[in-house]
Amino acid sequence: MKKTYIAFLIATLSLALSSCEHSFLEPWPPDAARQAEDIWGNYYYTKGVLDRAYTGEGLCSHWNEMYGPTVNGAYTMSPLACATDEAEHTLPTARPQIFTNGNWNINNTPTTYYGSRYNGHNARHPWINSYLGMRRLHLFLDNVDHSVLINDPDDPTRAHDLTYWRGQAFYLRAWFGFEILKRYGGYPISLHTEEIDETLYRPRNTLDECVAQIVADLDSAAEMLPALWDEENWHRANRMFAQALKSRVLLYYASPLYQGDFWSFGLNKGEVGDVNRWVRAADAAREAINNNDFYNLMEVTSNSRPYSNPGTYGYQIGLTGNLENVEIIHTTGFYAGTSSGGTYFSVYDERYGLPDGFDGCYGYCNPTQEMVDAFEVVTGNGANRKAVPFDWNNQDHAKNPYANRDPRFYNSIIYNGMVWGESSSKAKTVYTYEPVTIGSKSYPAGVNRDRSRPNATKTGYYYRKYFSEAIYSLKSGDYTRPARGRWDIRFAELILNYAEALNEAYGPDTPDPNCPEGLREILGVEGINTARQAVNIIRTRVSMPNVDREKTSTQEGMREAIHHERQIELCFEAQRFYDVRRWKEGEKFGGPIHGIKITPTAFNSRNIPTAYTYEVEKIEDRVWMDKYYWYPIPYSEIVKYAGQGPDGTNPMKQNPGWD
Repeated sequence: MKKTYIAFLIATLSLALSSCEHSFLEPWPPDAARQAEDIWGNYYYTKGVLDRAYTGEGLCSHWNEMYGPTVNGAYTMSPLACATDEAEHTLPTARPQIFTNGNWNINNTPTTYYGSRYNGHNARHPWINSYLGMRRLHLFLDNVDHSVLINDPDDPTRAHDLTYWRGQAFYLRAWFGFEILKRYGGYPISLHTEEIDETLYRPRNTLDECVAQIVADLDSAAEMLPALWDEENWHRANRMFAQALKSRVLLYYASPLYQGDFWSFGLNKGEVGDVNRWVRAADAAREAINNNDFYNLMEVTSNSRPYSNPGTYGYQIGLTGNLENVEIIHTTGFYAGTSSGGTYFSVYDERYGLPDGFDGCYGYCNPTQEMVDAFEVVTGNGANRKAVPFDWNNQDHAKNPYANRDPRFYNSIIYNGMVWGESSSKAKTVYTYEPVTIGSKSYPAGVNRDRSRPNATKTGYYYRKYFSEAIYSLKSGDYTRPARGRWDIRFAELILNYAEALNEAYGPDTPDPNCPEGLREILGVEGINTARQAVNIIRTRVSMPNVDREKTSTQEGMREAIHHERQIELCFEAQRFYDVRRWKEGEKFGGPIHGIKITPTAFNSRNIPTAYTYEVEKIEDRVWMDKYYWYPIPYSEIVKYAGQGPDGTNPMKQNPGWD
């Protein structure tokens, strides 16, 4: 047993420290016994055990959550958006297609990317990855109190070492627990390093018990962690990490899927259920916002292209790093192209997301027409300015469908006729139109939608959220490497969490009774304490009109507006996959998805189109079944538990519909 423990610990350290180049990391003495005390007696090795949970099993450092298949000897990458109504993947064999084509089963579940650029990414089932991460944390927690890692009052740089590092472990354990919970529901809770002679084959704890444990760990973490870290340690969990994740956990817990009978998929869509859960969610969001003055919404000062220039929505949130970025919370830390691993990963998202036709880019993630149409149209001026839903039956909308849209549209979607590039001398226009013959002259398809090419957009669009327009050609090296990071939570989500919870608990315009004074200052606005005010500050940041008062005068109307705002504000950030499920609106992921067919009707003397017609076309029919609300427990886990229960039963109960 001791050998097994030490072997796992040595493996943990060898991986955690393999890429470090610090002078303090001497190799193991060739004649020394590799005992546990060799680790816990060394300051840096002790910290390395915890660090491996970040770099090996923690948040992935890019937005491509899944990999596979291999094409021409190279792995393909896939954002989770392609498993939702946000987007379609160009490749029919891409892993997200399994979620939507009816082939999802207990032996065929896409793996998720975890870990950092420093130690290589790991593609694992979230269930397995989370338990591996928790085991590393338990090794740390079970031994750190007897290690050399202490709160040293004589060294200001280590005065809170033990407290801060224990706090990180509690946060990460909660994060791993929620990685399981949001996909599978309840799971067997583990709180220490388990050995083979223990009762390993336990039934799943209830969803209620798991939420209680996750929240307890987050409360412990919040008490121990610092408010902020320095630039070098920006990726480490701080107090806000814990409070922000608690906000998300309790919002999910209040949602229809998480209430009622788990085995019957919870409550019906639109049911409030236990209002006290929504009250707790509102309280958690407000406390996270009010208790951490450093964080806020990043101010947007420009809604003009290029959309990766300073002041734009895309730059302020996605390309401003670390201490300058007050919106990003749980993050891998931003890194420039010159950092270790940064040369490749700083342009990773652009490599796989920018249009086919940009040299060296693959254009895998194609926004659906459903996603494009969700961005509102702004009409009128001054007091008459308002936002209305896009409508193909409106002639003004239909003849110029990309005009006067929500500014977040231009920061998120690449569309036909969009000009790309920070440099005017290098700027180029994206063309996704069809080939056409006018009179006796034939014109080829737009360079970015040649349907004979496997990576050409399937929908007529490409996504571009947080992409740098200083990238023109990866193949030729014509680009400037941006700062790049990946986050799990940002401040805008907390505001939207607060809005949603307030509306479900009290309605759209009732002030928060637990905090009449409201939120601290957000973009110069003090005292936000209603659902309406909260959702409107998100819109105000990007110069969007307030939500329509008449349509949002009821709880139901405001619910629809808040769901829509989350769809827009958080698009392509791996949120909608879970939001639609927790709202019990899974039918949105079934049925047909659409794209756009754009046909030129006139060209100028330089063979550039000057007019178009637009036709919405079906791309594919998708499959939705209610069992898709939850992942299936991995088959390998079901097999392990076979015969381990009373009278030879299996204590690991499979999720509903997956038996």
